Amino acid sequence: EGDGLQFEEDEDWKLEEEYQDELQEEFEELQHLAQEKEKEGESEEEVVPGREGDLKLTDVAEDMREAVQGSLSLKRILNEKYGSLDESAKRRRLEAESELDPERRELLDRWKLTEDPAVRYVIETADLDDVLEVGQTDWTPNLKGIVMRNGRDPKSAAEQVHEKLLAAREQRLISRDKVTVIAAWRARWKLKEEDVDSLTRASHKDLRYVLRQYDGSRGVPELLEEASGQIAEDSEKTEDALPESNGLFTVGRFNRLELIDSVADALVVGDANLTFSALLADHREGLGHVGRLVATTFETLDILRERYSEIDQTIKLLEDKMSEVLHNVDGTRLAVDPRFKGMENKFGAVYYNFPHAGVVQGFFDGHPFVRWRHENLMHLFFRALRGFVKKGGIVKVASNACATGVRFSDIVIGAQKSEFVHIETFPFLEWQLRNYGRSYGDRRDRKRRPEDGEIYRSQKAHSDMVYCFRYEPSGDVVSKATIRYPPSKDQLIGAQEGRLQRMSSHDRERRVQEIYEIFLTYVQGVHVG
Repeated sequence: EGDGLQFEEDEDWKLEEEYQDELQEEFEELQHLAQEKEKEGESEEEVVPGREGDLKLTDVAEDMREAVQGSLSLKRILNEKYGSLDESAKRRRLEAESELDPERRELLDRWKLTEDPAVRYVIETADLDDVLEVGQTDWTPNLKGIVMRNGRDPKSAAEQVHEKLLAAREQRLISRDKVTVIAAWRARWKLKEEDVDSLTRASHKDLRYVLRQYDGSRGVPELLEEASGQIAEDSEKTEDALPESNGLFTVGRFNRLELIDSVADALVVGDANLTFSALLADHREGLGHVGRLVATTFETLDILRERYSEIDQTIKLLEDKMSEVLHNVDGTRLAVDPRFKGMENKFGAVYYNFPHAGVVQGFFDGHPFVRWRHENLMHLFFRALRGFVKKGGIVKVASNACATGVRFSDIVIGAQKSEFVHIETFPFLEWQLRNYGRSYGDRRDRKRRPEDGEIYRSQKAHSDMVYCFRYEPSGDVVSKATIRYPPSKDQLIGAQEGRLQRMSSHDRERRVQEIYEIFLTYVQGVHVG
């Protein structure tokens, strides 16, 4: 679901408790749905786990299957880790799980946490580069837990290790906050300081020339000199406007004002109440854009009508502006959605605001037992777009820089691995499209909206950013998308994490089975609250 405001580290448990009954009702509905799926008895090899009407994987072009295969892989893993296995299969699984790289084993031994199932899960699913970097330090988790200021349970050793590994990864990335066009360009090409200074002073015409021509074979000074000799001619292209103005400022205004390809189609993913799409449609109409706008929601129309009394009016407004509105769309599974047949390589602009994989009761978004869903969401989203975004198309993902569910690193790395080049990050408040009707994106919207004053304290507006990317396919074979696997049933039951630690053994086993059902519906593209 997009446009969701996350449960963050300093949020009261009370906010979640308000929805326990509703979440339980929805779980029961989803459990029934899962049972119905099992009765259908369809082959995993032919049908991807998902929604009614999805195409068979064999009906999808081979180069567009990978994002969907990620969901299939996750379902198999879930069935292996939670499903009914015979004793020999269980023994093989336990033996496989007992094997760790020496580097991972050494850290667990050093911290005396080899018997902690939650820490083990974090270490065994972490990237080896991150493990090695943390291993080179003398850092160690506080085994008594880190006391939180808001009275929530102390941060466990697993949470501390998870955050340390993420910090190691994110130190190698560009800033989570504002990143100018030139700063992003510098990070991509490892430019010298003097080249950055020259580009910062360059005119709009000259900066554009360098951005178009630079491929590492010639230096920035040579290209700037060549650009200075180019005569600015009258052009109807928007990007050729104001040739002598400051380049850095002018290029930045293009992204903020949405001065983009006017004839290419645009796609909005996960627009909870469609108010962003309505604002975008007005903006494109005002600029004379002729490309089609495809606005999508994760939920069905019936659910939207329960939450947003104005939804039919908003849909009519969009359709009156010749926009297409599609419901029950999973942005990671576009290739198997028959409604997207014929839209391949069509989109010149894609928008996904405040992505979120849904709440799992009893855990904060950043807890490693549930955060894998948020990371996978971004990696599979960008991989799915490869078949539908035209070369040079722009993708914008709005998110809070401090979010602990979908982190900025998930967005940036997920984009890079699918050849979407980071071109700029700017504050959400500077965006032409900022003034739409924000929502929670779940059942809370029936009773109140964020503009009513019910906002998460850590979701401060000044930390909201718009991460911008351009699709630049190389033609080479790309590495597989990152798929982070969930914890096993044994790890969930054995760990002292979240609310599970305060449950009886019977209640814990029941709740772990519920969590499995939630995980399963997640990989099937079904919203869980």
